Amino acid sequence: MSSYVLAGAGWAPFAEWSIWRFLLEGLFIALRIAAVSITLSVVIGVVMATARLAHTRAIRWPAGVYVEMFRATPLLLLILFVFFGSARAHLEIGPIAAVTIALTLYNSAVIAEIVRAGILSISRGVIEAARSLGLTYLQTMRSVAIPMALQRMAPAIVSQLITLFKDTSLASVLGVLELSRRARVIYDTPTYGNPIEVLTVVAFFYFVPSYLLSRLAQRLEPKSERGRRG
Repeated sequence: MSSYVLAGAGWAPFAEWSIWRFLLEGLFIALRIAAVSITLSVVIGVVMATARLAHTRAIRWPAGVYVEMFRATPLLLLILFVFFGSARAHLEIGPIAAVTIALTLYNSAVIAEIVRAGILSISRGVIEAARSLGLTYLQTMRSVAIPMALQRMAPAIVSQLITLFKDTSLASVLGVLELSRRARVIYDTPTYGNPIEVLTVVAFFYFVPSYLLSRLAQRLEPKSERGRRG
């Protein structure tokens, strides 16, 4: 019986457009959460990396607290804390917004450390040359250090963004009908009862955007690094 299900009957629901539409709607929700979180995480991460390298302690210390606190907090716990904490504070934040905020807080902290490592890897002579031209600290960061760091660390940053996209599945704990939650709705339906087939399709949906991001990282990687790997 099990071989029969795997051979054909288990895939029967995918002959119906309604099943594909149901899953694609979940994929679009996941992509929307990921797109907003990725944009905010990169922007905030760059700002926090710059702040952590500032000469002024009043700027460097709060940025360090932000990075260490959110990077050390389990993402699932952070999602629950944002959702229930906002309700306690009488703020109108829905489940999708809570997940987006939590993903942004966590991933911006991780990206901040990646970018900071990239900036620190730049030759001191390059930074000093920029400063000798009369550029301020912020101008040096904006025009020289950050662009170089982002290019050098592109694979690590994109790898983190791929993780972020896959972590959108945690939205299901708040009842958000994203991709993985919709998969469970399908295979929990007595009419279907085909978890392996449904999860295979959902895994493919997660794979495609992740693969495209991975290819993007390879294109952004400096040519010298690609040549070194052969």
